[in-house]
Amino acid sequence: MMPSARPISLLVMLLATQAYAAGAPEALKGKSVILTWTETRQQRHVGEPNFYSVNGSVSLSVYVSTAGRLFSRRTMSTRAGSGAIELAPREGGGAYPTRTALFGAQTMTLIGETKGGAYRTLIEFDASFASCSARVALGFQSGKTSISFSPITKKYVEVKSVTVNGISCSVKTGNVLAGAT
Repeated sequence: MMPSARPISLLVMLLATQAYAAGAPEALKGKSVILTWTETRQQRHVGEPNFYSVNGSVSLSVYVSTAGRLFSRRTMSTRAGSGAIELAPREGGGAYPTRTALFGAQTMTLIGETKGGAYRTLIEFDASFASCSARVALGFQSGKTSISFSPITKKYVEVKSVTVNGISCSVKTGNVLAGAT
């Protein structure tokens, strides 16, 4: 578990994961990976003068199809409400970020790009891919903040820091995302 997501050089963060690029391991195909955590963000809506603290809970569900394609849903909840972003392979752009998956022998690394930064989620599996642990970090381009579209407020949000706590990870056989193929 990573106690805090610090401003890390985005380039270093992305290069560190590229050595693991490979297809989904056979043992992970047909399974879903479910992560939950809480985070405290220092953020503001783009154009607002002041940053403020927001506490929220996050759920990330990823289904690896039997063909090795990834489908994901990231749901965020705060006092202001909740919203979700669903992505299929190679989707993204526009208001929503792309989410890239890189695989190692017992790992899956997800990179969710934002303007000025990226979320990096590292998931480590046991030998049978029956259980997992995870770490989540938000990295920034040098001197930048992270800007992305909020599915809760339907506005662009600028984030300058994130503290991640209480990450849980589980693996389930089958598709937890209805409609993914």
